[in-house]
Amino acid sequence: MKKKWLLGGLVLVTLMVFVFLPALQANDEARMYNQEVRRQKFRNDLAQMRAEIRANGWNFEVDVNEAMQYSIEQLCNFKPEMQPMDPDYECEESTDLAVVKLPAAYMGVYTPIKNQGSCGSCWAFGTLGAMEASYKKKYGVTLDLSEQYLVSCNTLGYGCDGGWFAFAMCKSPGAILESCFPYKAVDAPCTYCSNPTRYYLPSYGSVSNTVSKIKSAIYTYGSVAAAVYVNSYFQAYKSGTFTGCGTGSVNHAIILCGWDDARGAWRLKNSWGTSWGESGFMWIKYGCSSVGYGATRCNF
Repeated sequence: MKKKWLLGGLVLVTLMVFVFLPALQANDEARMYNQEVRRQKFRNDLAQMRAEIRANGWNFEVDVNEAMQYSIEQLCNFKPEMQPMDPDYECEESTDLAVVKLPAAYMGVYTPIKNQGSCGSCWAFGTLGAMEASYKKKYGVTLDLSEQYLVSCNTLGYGCDGGWFAFAMCKSPGAILESCFPYKAVDAPCTYCSNPTRYYLPSYGSVSNTVSKIKSAIYTYGSVAAAVYVNSYFQAYKSGTFTGCGTGSVNHAIILCGWDDARGAWRLKNSWGTSWGESGFMWIKYGCSSVGYGATRCNF
């Protein structure tokens, strides 16, 4: 009986190999083909961009990076039209910006580069990037707060399909640590650790989109959250001072953490991992691509 079962099992395995192996091989071949098509498209796009960069005399470089596997629509879902009426949002006139002579260059205060993946949660990374920077400037402690908590547990309909800054949620009920709700890059259910330690943002408010006002806010609070318009040049940015400006509506939330007047540029912190830009950072000309729109500071 055992021999019959063994023989039957061998026959079944053999049949499965003959039936499923060609399908698996075909899937692998299709995947490899699609990857090669994508790589070739990257090469063609980069060649076109580099030709235009040379023709315009722009002083920045582009190259393949991890973010280029996603579309701009996947990555960039900052949506000003989703800004709620927020009674806690302080207008600039009520803030106390430092009245000091600012340096010509300042690298600012910020926390490590993160990666939002294919989820359009830049709004969450912008929110917590500013909060973490302000906390670090005040207390000298680097927090790693949970973007997934903002994505999954907000009550405003924000998610991977977009949103506005979620500072009100960081004020109440407060932000929680990444270890309590690790990032998943999807609209996951709101399930996090029991009895989390909460970090409450005391206040936040607007900053006028002018070079002097944003500089003062960065110098006073560490960094500011803001928005920018992302185009294909921005997505492929590698190094240098970005001047491949676009004229569309802002679509991406970032952090402005410093500046350099010699370059005439902001130091921009992104949320696309360290393979993008200068290890996750960019120099972008003042005013380029509406950078600075919606600038918001946090205050501990």
